[in-house]
Formats: sequence, structure tokens, C-alpha cells
Amino acid sequence: MDTNDAQWVARSLAGDEDAFRSLYADHAPRVRAYFRRCGFTHSDADDLAQEVFVRVFKSLPTFDAARGTFRQWLAAVACNVARRRWRRRKEPDHFDADLAGKVFAAPANPADEPETREQLDALRDCVRALPADLARLVRLRYVDARTTRGIAQAIRMAEATVRAHLNEAIASLHECLKKKGILT
Repeated sequence: MDTNDAQWVARSLAGDEDAFRSLYADHAPRVRAYFRRCGFTHSDADDLAQEVFVRVFKSLPTFDAARGTFRQWLAAVACNVARRRWRRRKEPDHFDADLAGKVFAAPANPADEPETREQLDALRDCVRALPADLARLVRLRYVDARTTRGIAQAIRMAEATVRAHLNEAIASLHECLKKKGILT
């Protein structure tokens, strides 16, 4: 677990409100971004993030560092809050909570590493090189974390066609990244 998180959790459990504020300040932007990635509006994302931290505050004594990092635990809380909200929605679920959760629970920003930045730049170039319709599908799936059904309904295309086009896009990206020396 991140040293700062461990210290802030311990101090929060001891009643230090400033430590909990530090946890909030450090993690709230990621929680809000997770909810935005899940398709919630900015105001809903803010409300849901507040709900997450109220739950975290109330259940912090149940956090067990032996079972995972604070960020992983926070991601699980946020995912549960999102799923409860999705179940109450009138429209069907078009977002892939697992995919969005994987992004949320990722370690500290990997884009800060030079090698990763190079890989991301290459990937962006490859996505830009895709035909516009395939690039749009990639963004809907991997940026917006939409399900195949959600994409199909959003762009009025059969699910099987969406799957086929996504497979084509992934194959094209794979070849492009191989040519750039990113993949072997």
C-alpha cells in the first residue's frame, strides 16, 4: 500500500479529520473520473463520489491492508455504488463496470513513465490511423467503457457487426503497434 495512504488511513482511524481530508483530496479526482467514464453526468459523478467517501468514512475500520491496497478497496466501494445506481436506472446498463474498474484500480498513473508515454503516443497514432468508424468504436469501448450492446444501440448497428468491427480495429491496432516496435 502507498505509504501516504497507510499513514492517512491509520491517522483517520485514530480520529484525525485532516488525514481523511488528505485521503479524499488524493483519491476523489480518480473516483469522479471513474464515474464519468461509466457514463454518469458531471453532477452525478460528484454526488456519487461524495456517496463513496461517506461509505469509506463509515466503513474505514473494516479496511484490511493484508487483502489489498486502499486504492483497490476504494475501487470496490466505488464499483458497488455505481452498480447500485445502474440497477435503479430505467434504461439498460450500457457500461462495462469491470473494464472501468480495472482502469480505476490501476497503480499510480503509469503514463508518468517514459516508456509508457512512448507506448501511449504510438497507440494514439495507430488509433488516428484507423478509419473514423473503427476509431469511434475503439473509443466507445475502451475510453467510454461501453458494452457491445451499448455501442450497438448508440450507433444503431447490430451487436455482431460491432463485435466484428472491434475485432478488425484491434487487429489493425496490433499490426500498427508491431510496425512501430511496441509489440512483437
